[in-house]
Amino acid sequence: MVRTVSQTIKIWILMNKKDSGVIPRLTSYFLFGFILTQLWQPTTGADDISDADRPIPLISVEGVLKQQGKLPCDIRVPTHDDRLHMVLWFRNNGEPIYRYDVRSNPISEAKRWSDVGERVYFQSMSDPAHLLISNLRLEDEGLYICRVDFRNSPTRNLRINLTIIVPPNKPVIYDANGVTSQNIGPYNEGSDLLLTCEVYGGRPKPRVSWWLENAMIDDSWVDRKDGALVNHLKFSPLHRHHLNARFVCLASNTNQTLPQSTVAILNLNLRPLSVSITTKDTNLLADKRYDIECISTGSRPPASITWWKNNKQIKKSPQNPTTDDKNVTRNILNLIPVIEDDGKILTCRSENQFILASAVEDRWRLNVQYSPRVTMQLGSNLIPDDIKEGVDVYFECIVKSNPASIRLSWFHEDRELRHNVSQRVIMSNTRLVLQKITRHSAGGYYCSAYNSEGLAQSNVVQLRVKYVPICKSTTEELIGAMRHETIVVRCEMSADPPNVTFFWTFNNSGGEVSSIMNSRFTSSGTVSMFNYTPVADVDFGTLICWGSNPIGQGTGEPCHFQIVQAGRPFPPRNCSIHNETEDSLNLSCHEGFNGGLSQHFILEVVDTQAKKIRFNSSSTIPLFTVETMEPGVPFKFIIYATNTKGHSDPVTIDGVTFRGVAKYTGSTGGGVGLNPFYALLVITSLVLVVFLTLSIIAIWKRSRRKKPPVVKAHIRRESENTFQSAEATPTKIEQNGLEDIGDPDVIPSKNGGLRGFIRIHKTPPAKRRKKNLEVKQNGETVALTQETSELEVGGDHKGRGLQSSTHSTNPRESRI
Repeated sequence: MVRTVSQTIKIWILMNKKDSGVIPRLTSYFLFGFILTQLWQPTTGADDISDADRPIPLISVEGVLKQQGKLPCDIRVPTHDDRLHMVLWFRNNGEPIYRYDVRSNPISEAKRWSDVGERVYFQSMSDPAHLLISNLRLEDEGLYICRVDFRNSPTRNLRINLTIIVPPNKPVIYDANGVTSQNIGPYNEGSDLLLTCEVYGGRPKPRVSWWLENAMIDDSWVDRKDGALVNHLKFSPLHRHHLNARFVCLASNTNQTLPQSTVAILNLNLRPLSVSITTKDTNLLADKRYDIECISTGSRPPASITWWKNNKQIKKSPQNPTTDDKNVTRNILNLIPVIEDDGKILTCRSENQFILASAVEDRWRLNVQYSPRVTMQLGSNLIPDDIKEGVDVYFECIVKSNPASIRLSWFHEDRELRHNVSQRVIMSNTRLVLQKITRHSAGGYYCSAYNSEGLAQSNVVQLRVKYVPICKSTTEELIGAMRHETIVVRCEMSADPPNVTFFWTFNNSGGEVSSIMNSRFTSSGTVSMFNYTPVADVDFGTLICWGSNPIGQGTGEPCHFQIVQAGRPFPPRNCSIHNETEDSLNLSCHEGFNGGLSQHFILEVVDTQAKKIRFNSSSTIPLFTVETMEPGVPFKFIIYATNTKGHSDPVTIDGVTFRGVAKYTGSTGGGVGLNPFYALLVITSLVLVVFLTLSIIAIWKRSRRKKPPVVKAHIRRESENTFQSAEATPTKIEQNGLEDIGDPDVIPSKNGGLRGFIRIHKTPPAKRRKKNLEVKQNGETVALTQETSELEVGGDHKGRGLQSSTHSTNPRESRI
């Protein structure tokens, strides 16, 4: 076709040489253009692309081994009315290796064909388009041709020369000793650093350089015969800021990938910069433990810290040093200064053991102050194991202090003593004198001294005071027993020394005192046990127990046990109601005599209309709470005591109506119910009148009563001791007047309890049961009969005052 065009042009030139006029010339121009247009049509034949006719552009592309390569190809359409038909890829002028065909499909549905597998992919959407070759190989290197065919436009060709670059191997770093490691050193501060970097491989040959962090410090290298590229680094001197510096060896032969690199981190030994004792301004107290801290900075590894006192090393191992990222080393010396350390020089020395002449020191002159040193001892002329009641003793307190002590104090069992001549406690300078001591003076004594540095306490000196046996219980025990019943009486003494010899006597109702043989009781230390069995009336009386030890015989404070005949308990007394609400109230009474046995109390609440028990309760003390009761219904409250011998006569409270007034009567009195619907006003008025009347009577009685009734002998108040039999629990005997009197046949005693107000009778029990007992009350003689339990002595009762009586007007006589 080219030849045809050339021939056509020659013919047209010849035609134009002839002078044929204007019109023939225009006609020749038109025909020439038409012929060229028809002859120059795009074709797809192999003969249309020829290097001889048109040179093909050539570009060079580099690719890195084992990475992805990109071969560009311009597939842009020359005109807007044209379109892409096909893209063919050739390698080394051979057969096609890849085809991208869109002649009959849109670009998104192009037909693809590859002769080299899935490693090759044509990316048509990028600008320019690329032939992507993944995981490049050395055999992929060569000349590639990209042929682009259009529908109307001529075919476009492009030659790409692909060069494969082989990266170098990873550099290897050696120190001066030929050791390779990521962490190099340690080097001493101020020394020189010698490093070698070796690199093998790479096409083209790489560039080998040394970098310190981000700055290049050496780019000179040599090519060894074995093919390695070597760069020798000499860096000096090393300073403190080079610690943990990163020395990097880089090898690079292309910009398409990161260079191969190896990092060496520098480890340095650093000198200590400073050392300081942080507690220089503290005054020390003798014999007290201190943690003296010394801080050294700048040393790496942690400084070796030693302590010296007056140029003599303290060999006691201090605590292990601690360090942090700022090269700060702390060391704590556990120092217990003594008085002799005052004025001495304490030195903290810090040094790096790997660097010669690196030691630094800090010195501190000790200022030792101490609180009083106190020692206490018993008087030098006293024998500690030979001190008895009634003698004089003294203590000495030896004080040594700097500064001098300001105050001296004495203590007995942690209770501070005061100078008191009337109590025979005398303090003189450093001496404490105790005159005519008792057993209560025994115990631990110590002294304390105070100065500006603090308070100090001496050792404790135990004072042992020997004394004769005394009864450990301060009150008499009441024990109830039945005939032919064996009870165990336990007698415990307090004595020093505790090896006690016991003695027992018995005082019967006939006034006879008899000694008990040693074979009838047992003893161990300060305790003696006596098994006693009463058989007849004369076997009820008072048992007395006392003891003796090497100090003497304790007859002054023996133990008393009142043996009484067990019987039914007495009824409760002085019952009263308080804290009353719409459906609840509290009921409390005073205990009567328990009959010598353990007793408990029972409350029964009876509905007087329905004749049924609506509530019952039992308690070890006469205190009850009644709840959820029906308002407006009259109730009867029945209270009585019971023990193993039976129950007492009941005490009743009739006509109890919630929100109403209760009338307290004996067992022979009948209850009168109140109608709450129309008598509320009357009941309220009655309550007020009764309250005012009782208040006036109580005030009047108090004004007349100057002292409590005198009954034979004073009754001791018993707060902690109980009366106990072999089967019963202890029962407290209160000082409440003559209602506590049991049977007048009981033998009197000298230590309170029942014997404090029971007269001695020597007549047979059958003949003296009807005798009256006379006592003096408020200066007047009062005759007491069996109804003496109705007599109240002392005590104001809270709540509603209710007069009480026993269930029977003539109660049964006590059988105690």
